[in-house]
Amino acid sequence: MTKYSLKTTIFAYISISGVIVAVLLGFFAYSNHKRALENDLLYKMHVMADDIVKHNYYKYSQDELKKIFSVHESYHHADYLDSVRNVKFSFKQRTQKEGQELSEVKKLPNGKTLTVYSSYEYINQEISKVLGHLLLVLSGIFFFIIGVLYIVLQKLFSPLKCLVDYCHNETSDKAMIEKCAGSYEVNALKDAIFTLQQRNNILCKEKQKIFKEAAHEIKTPIAILKARLSLFETSDMLKNEFIIDAKNDISSISNKLRELIFLKEIEQDIQKAKVFVQMQEQCEMMQQLFRPILEKKNLTMISNLEEDFNLYIHKEANGRVMRAIFENIFMHTKNGTTIQTYIDPKKHTLKIVNEIATTSSEVLFSSHIGTKIIERLAQKLEYKYVTYEKGNLFYTEITFEGQG
Repeated sequence: MTKYSLKTTIFAYISISGVIVAVLLGFFAYSNHKRALENDLLYKMHVMADDIVKHNYYKYSQDELKKIFSVHESYHHADYLDSVRNVKFSFKQRTQKEGQELSEVKKLPNGKTLTVYSSYEYINQEISKVLGHLLLVLSGIFFFIIGVLYIVLQKLFSPLKCLVDYCHNETSDKAMIEKCAGSYEVNALKDAIFTLQQRNNILCKEKQKIFKEAAHEIKTPIAILKARLSLFETSDMLKNEFIIDAKNDISSISNKLRELIFLKEIEQDIQKAKVFVQMQEQCEMMQQLFRPILEKKNLTMISNLEEDFNLYIHKEANGRVMRAIFENIFMHTKNGTTIQTYIDPKKHTLKIVNEIATTSSEVLFSSHIGTKIIERLAQKLEYKYVTYEKGNLFYTEITFEGQG
């Protein structure tokens, strides 16, 4: 996990980008200005060389040439004089020093070669002045932009810091979170955090209520078992009678514990994201899962396979509920009969019809998950669970609500 805040990262990124841009602009300005000064000086040296040839100034010495150009009316401009102050003349063949001086070579009528040359002193002085001004201007602009950016980032990220503080305080006071107003995205995040917190509070209260009720229900059979043990110790209660009653008490406690485990697993599964599943796929999966029971009881399962619909649900949580429902149906269906399933894609309903068995020799974990638990989870998992009897037939209907 990074130790830098988003605000610091953005500030550093833009600051570094600004420095890079300033350096590139400075280098671009430096290169262009240097090139312009070189071209200007070369042009002036070219004009001077032409004048020397045109007016036969090549007959004079270098010092005399300098005097001529210094008093010449067309060269009296201050900037012109500054630029040609370091210009020198030579009537001998010179070896040009690459990168150290500029030169203009001209063939004279007398057969000699005129070289007008100059060092980079003037150009370097001018560039230093320009770079100083440019550095001052760019630094001023840079620090102004950085200052404005810092203020803007402080204002933009202040609501986010407020939201972080709100989350750390573990409070649900809406008046406090309303102070964290900001941009559209921040306001949307604020509303989402508050809604999620409220929903989580409701779920926590509901979960506490469920486990409190379940724990309370466990207390009763435990108290009965303790009383029965005391009675067995102090009375002439028959051993066989005590064993039968104690087994019933333990079975009741075990059932309640199974329900608690079942609820805990459901709570964990609800934390996972919803996914799309097909209803027919769920039915076929149940049929494959409980095939040994179907074969043992000689049960046949028929479904209107041409009908189907998609569900957007907590797959694992709903799968546990479906297993409990199907297992209870399979356990309590009369041997050698047919179980019919009907799927209504318009109402998003699954209907199961089976013949009721008076007794069942099969008992599995989910068989102990009763109707009350399944109905209690209906609202949380967004389904409606209905069971009823007609004659010797038992009907189970599961309607998945809010599926669009």
